[in-house]
Amino acid sequence: MPKELSEEEKAQREFFAGLQKSAVLRRIFQPDFDEAAREMCLECTGRQCNSLFMPYAQLDTDVDLDTFIQNLMDAFPGSRKLERVGDVIHYDFYPDVKGECACPIITMGHIEPTPLWCICGNYFNKAMWEAVVKHPVQVELLESPLTTGSDMCRRLIHLKPPAITTVDK
Repeated sequence: MPKELSEEEKAQREFFAGLQKSAVLRRIFQPDFDEAAREMCLECTGRQCNSLFMPYAQLDTDVDLDTFIQNLMDAFPGSRKLERVGDVIHYDFYPDVKGECACPIITMGHIEPTPLWCICGNYFNKAMWEAVVKHPVQVELLESPLTTGSDMCRRLIHLKPPAITTVDK
């Protein structure tokens, strides 16, 4: 179960949310914004968000992969389904509101929903799984409310580089 936040953790989250409410994040989604710079910004955002999430969820990355998978599902019963198939983790996330993005920055109204925001979610997951396996992973978004209109977010976490993917990155 997620833990109660300390005053310091609440302050960190408020500061982070304040940054995300700022014109900076609205600006990076404008069509004329440099794509490589957008990617770097969303990587930083995803990794920062993950650094706040992990202590909140009380998830220890110094455990074996299968234990971490079970701990993640146990921490949030019913909202995540993870299945490891060889070197790939199939990760389904079910938002509280079916078919809507569950990112707190969007649900709190700080930014408008955009499919580009899913890049942040990919880096959030990349940071988490790399902390567990202690080497780079590749995250592949298959569907989400923002990209495909799905009721959930579905990602593949490639623990080793895939031979073939559905995306060109």
